[in-house]
Amino acid sequence: MEPIITVTLNAAIDRVMEVENFHVGGHLRGRLLARVPAGKGVNVSRTLAHAGIPSVATGFVGRDQLDDFDRSFADLAVQSQFLGLDGDTRENVTLIDPAGGVETHIRDVGPTPTPKDLERLRNKLNLLAKPDGLIVFSGSVPSGVDAGAVVDLVDLALSKGAKVAVDGPGALLHALDDRKLWLVKPNVDELAAMLSGTVTDQAGTATEASVPDGDASTAPSCACASAAGAGVDHADALSDDRIVAIGRELSRRIHVVIVTCGSAGGYLFIDGSALMGQVAMESKNVVSTVGCGDAMLAAFVAAQSKGKDVKASYEYALAVASAAALHNTPGVFDPAVAKKLLAKASVTAIK
Repeated sequence: MEPIITVTLNAAIDRVMEVENFHVGGHLRGRLLARVPAGKGVNVSRTLAHAGIPSVATGFVGRDQLDDFDRSFADLAVQSQFLGLDGDTRENVTLIDPAGGVETHIRDVGPTPTPKDLERLRNKLNLLAKPDGLIVFSGSVPSGVDAGAVVDLVDLALSKGAKVAVDGPGALLHALDDRKLWLVKPNVDELAAMLSGTVTDQAGTATEASVPDGDASTAPSCACASAAGAGVDHADALSDDRIVAIGRELSRRIHVVIVTCGSAGGYLFIDGSALMGQVAMESKNVVSTVGCGDAMLAAFVAAQSKGKDVKASYEYALAVASAAALHNTPGVFDPAVAKKLLAKASVTAIK
């Protein structure tokens, strides 16, 4: 089996802390749950490994953290082929308040790749891209990098005959609108931005986003996550009927469109048809939603690689995303738990 290629342009160190009764101001006692090399593509590779699928992880990492990323994959079926940048890898912090059931996400910016760095990555992808191989571009665009530079990398992969999946900011998806992608995985906010080329800030102000800076949304992208807990109600962004109409239309030119809707579950669209899916589980059991969307994408890809049909692949993706929410390390899940949750996965066709 050819390894899947994951590309993380804006890798991170994810620090997840539990802070009981978190509030702003004062001195609070916290407990470190996890500190691990991450970034969306890194999480995808880690989940693929736990699902039995090999991958090559590439992208950019601060030069002094290259060894940390290499070591994090030492016991997994992941080849670490990251390129070092001047400056330190960004460090994101997630604060989990188990009493209030709320997560607070603090996103760092990270170093800016130079044009020479981007050319190095282009050369790397030129070697890695294979006809009918899969390349997954995941995560935010580094500060100071135009979305056009990422489009160029995607175009290179497509020109080599590779299939391309993209899970990134809505503005980047907007810039890739006319490309023949194999898969996209927006949440509802990113879907709206994908259509308009804008992102909405916390005050509700729409701004141009042709040059994305950091994550387009900090809302959880997980089948079992609580959108309300993150201060974002995805249901207010687009109505269900509108999501279905948009998803059907997108799937006529993009092979698979997966839209995540927080605790409401999500949708999968293919060739104009629509599926709605969810896993029933107690929200009180959720440990962390960080990386759940990445786990969903990886699990869908893994199931497809093993020859599963679309419905079975989506059911497995929902189950793995939910199982990942029960673990404090992004991209890690217990296969036995995923198997139990698979029995609870509900996927139905929308007429």
